[in-house]
Amino acid sequence: MRWMQGMMAVVLGLGLAACAQAPKADIDAAKQALDDAQRAQASDYASEAWTAAKDAEAKLQTELDAQSKKWAPLRSYEQSKQLAQTAKNEADRASKEATAGKEKAKADAGDLIAQAKTAYQNAQTALQTAPHGKGTEADLASLKTDTESIDGQIQEAQRLYDGGDFLGAKTKAQAAVDAANKIQAEIQEAKSRRRAA
Repeated sequence: MRWMQGMMAVVLGLGLAACAQAPKADIDAAKQALDDAQRAQASDYASEAWTAAKDAEAKLQTELDAQSKKWAPLRSYEQSKQLAQTAKNEADRASKEATAGKEKAKADAGDLIAQAKTAYQNAQTALQTAPHGKGTEADLASLKTDTESIDGQIQEAQRLYDGGDFLGAKTKAQAAVDAANKIQAEIQEAKSRRRAA
């Protein structure tokens, strides 16, 4: 009889353990959504949404770890299921925002590259009209070198743009615009000093 009660307890324990299974389908869906968000470059183009998705993933993992340490009949994966759904939703949001963010960065980078090309041409024109004379040769040579380096920055921005690195292209193009504007300002200042002299 005692043997029969022991066997019943084991069968009941195994039955309860079988009921308390981690929500594999929900966890897999969350992981897939996170992988999709990572491929969409959410960390670059939707950093806040990506952080929220990674935080949700960490909470899910913490809950799964906590449940796995419990005695099998006492495990409950209801909260894990909810956390997996939250992680999936956050990852889906990160993917969507990354796609939109990447498109915006692409448009912004294209605009900045066009601005950089115009600013470069304006700097070249300004350099041709820069005041010449005694004591200006070194300054003009420096400005000419700086102007020539802008073309390299623009080419690098275009290479990054063509390669899909729109944030890098924006940074390079903005640097080219800033450098060209600085050259034009320096030449304008030199012209003003010359007129005042």
